[in-house]
Amino acid sequence: MDYLERQRRLREKIVTQEAIHTRMVAARLATGKSAKQLAENAGITYSTFKTQEYAGSPSLKTLDFYWKAHQIDPNYIMGGDAARIPADVLEELLKHLDDPEANT
Repeated sequence: MDYLERQRRLREKIVTQEAIHTRMVAARLATGKSAKQLAENAGITYSTFKTQEYAGSPSLKTLDFYWKAHQIDPNYIMGGDAARIPADVLEELLKHLDDPEANT
């Protein structure tokens, strides 16, 4: 995959709620955990977690959780910037960015 394709898939510099939603779903799928497990681990309710994901509007607590627990940078979630994400984590994210579930 070339740079432009990677940039397109990451939705780099696109800060719409839809793009953030897609990146959040990809982040969830990349962890291999369910939304309920992630919510519990993040210390928030499942309904809050799903609302944030669906709306493309994560709280600082959720962004901090993804960064500390899964090395998924808040800059990736909010704007598609994957510069600080480890290669293995980025590979998993890229697998899920075009997942049909990530676009719903």
